[in-house]
Amino acid sequence: MRNSGALAAAALLAALLPLHAQDRKDPGTGLYKVEIDFRDGQDGAATSGRRYTLLVNDRQKAVFKIGSRNPTVTGSFQPATAGAITKTQFTYIDVGVTIECSVRDETGGKIALHGVLDLSDIAPPGSAPAAAGHNPVIRQTKLDLDTTVELGKPTVVASINDPATTRKLAVEATVTKAE
Repeated sequence: MRNSGALAAAALLAALLPLHAQDRKDPGTGLYKVEIDFRDGQDGAATSGRRYTLLVNDRQKAVFKIGSRNPTVTGSFQPATAGAITKTQFTYIDVGVTIECSVRDETGGKIALHGVLDLSDIAPPGSAPAAAGHNPVIRQTKLDLDTTVELGKPTVVASINDPATTRKLAVEATVTKAE
């Protein structure tokens, strides 16, 4: 007889669970398109630049990485055996664009956006300080941002004016619902 009471309670709970599940939003079910537009230029003239698009699930992270791995000599040695060839050691440096982002649906058409943006490249010959010698100089711009944007509205989320190099960089993000 005790089992019939437990069965009745389980049946009652099973009937109520679907009703409760309909009342709350299931996190992670929304799919969003995140467009990141980098506009850069010299002397304050920002021109249309590079645009990257990612599809991101609500409350999950997306990663986009493009670039190259560049070898850099980090050491060399001559083995002790006679006539041995000098051995060279390399380290590979990743340069290019890396974007990590996540979104969280907020109320009222607002979207919480978290992004880590990393732009890097090897400085051209002649622009490196003399102290660098033959070692490559890596130029890097890295942003780590948490902001709220309006759904579907392009928003400048970062703007950088570097007076030392006269370089200007603007980062615009647009988040739309992807269906």
